[in-house]
Amino acid sequence: MRLRRGDRGASLVEVGIIIPFLLTLAIGISEVGFLIIDYVTVTNAARSGARTGSAAADTANADDLILNVVEEAACNLHYGNLEMVTIYRAEPDGSKPVDTSLINEYVNPGPLSSLDCDLDTHGLSAGANCCLWDPADRDRIPPDFDTLGVEVTFSHDSVTGFLSFLAIEWTETAIMQVEPDTRGSL
Repeated sequence: MRLRRGDRGASLVEVGIIIPFLLTLAIGISEVGFLIIDYVTVTNAARSGARTGSAAADTANADDLILNVVEEAACNLHYGNLEMVTIYRAEPDGSKPVDTSLINEYVNPGPLSSLDCDLDTHGLSAGANCCLWDPADRDRIPPDFDTLGVEVTFSHDSVTGFLSFLAIEWTETAIMQVEPDTRGSL
């Protein structure tokens, strides 16, 4: 079949119209993929922190242990930054208490790279509302166990800058009941 003289450039025009659409679609899919990777990382950080806090319960360094675990997991963030970690005694519905003396906030003073990812100490600093809920006050004696909440706040930046609306701040929360005292002392 012979092409008519006017059909010769039609394929080139069609490709010129479709390629920008396909590139935009590919960049959008990769941006959303990077966001999901960071979200899953922060979800795991919150869960690990809650598990650690549940086991550490009323030990004097419980908050430090929680922060070390959260920070270690957050060091896997590729396109985001750990902003704040909040440790609190959760209400029965899992929400934060109204009483701010049951909330400990720790903030990241700089970029994620400023955190001590491979050390036994954490790089988070005490926030404005911090350290009023002493780990020694956490109830792990039956039947009135405390419920511990760990909320991790992180920001995610657009990787390519093409989809700037993906530069957002999110929080992820994990709630766990404090484990019972098995040391045999009351």
